Amino acid sequence: KNWENRKIKNKEMGIFDKIFGKKTENNSNEIITIIPESWSVLSGQNNGNQMLIRKNSGLDKIAGNTNYSMSCGIAFKLLFPDENGLPNIGNEPELNDLEDDIFETYETDLNSIVATIITTSGFREFVLYTKNVEEFNLRLEKLKAKYPKYELTSYNRKDEHWETYKSF
Repeated sequence: KNWENRKIKNKEMGIFDKIFGKKTENNSNEIITIIPESWSVLSGQNNGNQMLIRKNSGLDKIAGNTNYSMSCGIAFKLLFPDENGLPNIGNEPELNDLEDDIFETYETDLNSIVATIITTSGFREFVLYTKNVEEFNLRLEKLKAKYPKYELTSYNRKDEHWETYKSF
């Protein structure tokens, strides 16, 4: 399973949703049983460097869910970025494995949801929303052991309204 396979799985928003509006603020504590997916690719600049953002826009349907009120990030330096600070998969094939493992490690049992992936200036950051920070950190330790070359770092903070997600 790689990015191409995850790119567009669920595209449910139709013209009527756009015309009549849709609820984007979801402060419910509804139990999430499936992660809605509809990935978008955005680009921009960060301190004069190219920035690519992959955002699961399908999460608009659940953004603000109170069960996932902690924003957690997993960041690391790319081993062989190109001249624009973006990945060079030919020189870094393990990067796809790491990404697949992040999704499988966190999303399989719905402990966390990968919302956004930001790549810029030779770094990649995964932004997740989690139900359980302690469990998030335990799983991160396993990923660190499996991928020591990447020196994974993380943070977590309260983000009840999913402001980080909504900022993209």
